[in-house]
Amino acid sequence: MRIPVATIVLVGALAFGAACGGKSQPNVAPQPKGTQAKDAALVEGRSVFVAKCQKCHGPRGQGGVGPKLAGVVTNAFPNIQNQINVVTNGAGAMPAWKGKLTPAQIEAVVRYTREVL
Repeated sequence: MRIPVATIVLVGALAFGAACGGKSQPNVAPQPKGTQAKDAALVEGRSVFVAKCQKCHGPRGQGGVGPKLAGVVTNAFPNIQNQINVVTNGAGAMPAWKGKLTPAQIEAVVRYTREVL
């Protein structure tokens, strides 16, 4: 089967545009910046967030199936331990991550949602 050259060029252009296009990346979880980038817990928190949380909470914590986290989580949980408890034990539709994530991973992802999103 021969693929027309125009199709190959179009697919290549679309791939290049997707890789290089746009100044912002709204569907990508933000990286910790500045001194945050040197904080291993925040880097680990992003990794956990991308793997386990963004499916429901959105890649930038904007909400989706799960509630919005970006910019509101510290108001909802002024005490970090309360948020850790929800992630650990679950609440409502939120699954419990105890036994699936280590306590250090849970603390890291909670810090990420509070300090980076």
